[in-house]
Amino acid sequence: MKSIPKLLLRLIMTLLFSACGAIPTLPPLDSTVKIRTPQFTAIPLDVSATPRVLITTEESPPVKATETATIIPPSPTFTLLPDSPTSENTLTPMATASLTATATSTQQPTFTATPLPYTLQVMNPFYLSNFTHQDLGCNWMGVAGQIFSSGGQVQMDILIKAGGDINGIPVLEDMTMPLAESETDLAYGPGGYELTLSSAPADTDSTVWVQLFNLEGDPLSEKVFLITYDDCLKNLILMNFIEH
Repeated sequence: MKSIPKLLLRLIMTLLFSACGAIPTLPPLDSTVKIRTPQFTAIPLDVSATPRVLITTEESPPVKATETATIIPPSPTFTLLPDSPTSENTLTPMATASLTATATSTQQPTFTATPLPYTLQVMNPFYLSNFTHQDLGCNWMGVAGQIFSSGGQVQMDILIKAGGDINGIPVLEDMTMPLAESETDLAYGPGGYELTLSSAPADTDSTVWVQLFNLEGDPLSEKVFLITYDDCLKNLILMNFIEH
């Protein structure tokens, strides 16, 4: 009874091999079939190693990296200086200016001119015909007037001078107040003065002048230059001075 399964088994195997085109030789029924068990060598497991797990997932879209602006500082610039001068980079020495000692001039003291105390009165000069020397009439030309203080008082002890020239003839006249001749003093007022310029009227422009001085000869006014006319109605020039 035990051989029937073996026969069935051999029959099935024969059919299988015949289908593949090869008919194996079966061992006799009473033979013993040995089945070899494959040998396996156990490899010890390294527990210290980190196990790698491969996980397969669906492909995901790439992640866009966020752009980050990076500020790069400028690199310092270095200029290479040649070891030896060449025709292109040779420095031309500049001329050195030498300091020359200059003499320092000593500052001279400055003087402020004191204004002279007397000036010509407003509305002067004034031209008239000769009325003080009626015997001379038009054969005379001169200047006359008075000198007043700032308060209106007639001034005395003042020297009056006339100078310059009339048609090339020098004029040198002077007198001191008060006048010695009483009739002249009465003609021009108290303390009046009179100077003869010429024996006849003449046309001149700033060639003759009149100036006041004190008894020591110091000027009391600037020179006042005159304009004269060849006119018998203008041969007496009235000029009053006043202290300011």
